[in-house]
Amino acid sequence: MTMKVVQYFLVSIYVLLLHISYVDFISPNFSYLGYRHVTVDSISIALTIVLIFCPLLVAKVGVTQPSGILFWILYAIVYIPVLLIPNYLYGVVPWENWLTDFVLLGSMLLLYSVSSWRLLHIPLIKIKRTIVQWMYVILTTSFFLYIVKVSGIHLKPPTDSEDIYAARLSFRQHTSPVVGYGMQWLAKIFNPILVVYGLVNKKWMFILLGFAMQYLLFTTNGLKSTLMSTALLILVAVALRKKGRYFSILFVGGLSCLLCLSVGYDYMTSSYEMTSLLSRRMIFTPGLLMNYYVDFFSHHEQMHLSYSILSGIFTNPYATTPPFIIGEAYFNRPDMAANANFFADGFANFGYSGIAIYTAVAAIIMWIYNSLAEGPIKLFAMLLLVMPVWSLTDTSLTTVFLTHGLLLAIISLYFIKCSGGEELDAKSVQYQLGPSLE
Repeated sequence: MTMKVVQYFLVSIYVLLLHISYVDFISPNFSYLGYRHVTVDSISIALTIVLIFCPLLVAKVGVTQPSGILFWILYAIVYIPVLLIPNYLYGVVPWENWLTDFVLLGSMLLLYSVSSWRLLHIPLIKIKRTIVQWMYVILTTSFFLYIVKVSGIHLKPPTDSEDIYAARLSFRQHTSPVVGYGMQWLAKIFNPILVVYGLVNKKWMFILLGFAMQYLLFTTNGLKSTLMSTALLILVAVALRKKGRYFSILFVGGLSCLLCLSVGYDYMTSSYEMTSLLSRRMIFTPGLLMNYYVDFFSHHEQMHLSYSILSGIFTNPYATTPPFIIGEAYFNRPDMAANANFFADGFANFGYSGIAIYTAVAAIIMWIYNSLAEGPIKLFAMLLLVMPVWSLTDTSLTTVFLTHGLLLAIISLYFIKCSGGEELDAKSVQYQLGPSLE
């Protein structure tokens, strides 16, 4: 009971820090990008706070399954900001936003319930461990060397915003489908495997090697998420201490500490750089963009995946994809890909039923992953899932599944299980999470 009170308290602190970040730093400096701030309506904000706390009525303090990682990342980075943003934009929250909030609440409850579903029995084929190890080494090395050959590599990182955008532009100009997939798979799965293995088995050399490879990728693609992935994995690993018993407290508390540091730094330096990097880009931007997605596709024709897997059935009414539609409609930039979370992409394609469909598909995927993760390798499986799941906060489900490594994570976990992954390391047994700990 005491830990449950702490959970509510830390979520309250997290929401308060987000409010301070938005009102004092983000809106005053980025209102031209749509981060407006009008007088907040007391009734609307009170109802918003109630909805923010609703998932906590069923969400326990700890986690026992990988799907719990998905729930808490989406809760903190997607659900809370999506609910908060309309209060700042409109004051009195419009009806369509309330409807969106309730649909998201149902989606979050469904995703949380996956951890209690009966696990599937997935047949395994016996594969020698050395074969799996060599497959990993060959694939990782091949992708890395090919990217170096095509895009080049630099020891000096892009430091300021101009260097970063120049690196991204150069990468796009030299990219190809193979390079694109290889870059994402290296950044989201193959390199993090080294970090995860090092964290699980307390082998710092692997952590440093994984970070070094991510750093080299960052010098090529200029994506900060590539560089910050190791820190994110360490944060989640720390939150999974004590067999995941206090995961939500440590995870939300860790995010709150980062927000507090960024706000404190910007107050002391009279700047907004840290708040912009952490609160605006990582948290509030997906929330703002989902508001735009709902607003636009509530009054215009929906996509029905006509630009993707259903292109043979439906005609694309816009001749482009949802991110570019939103970029042009709300930012007057046809070249801007305004990527939002997978809930927003679901709405762009099928409206509220799309959110429900995408949530159901994500739940089934997590059900399969939970089943594969059962056993002493559960900590390894949980950490391996972090980067693909994090991508869902600003990317569509189909893209995350195919390009950002979610499918690859499932395949990798299956091969690890088939090769006797339960014996990945004798020490890993101590991290096995039991159902009584959630």
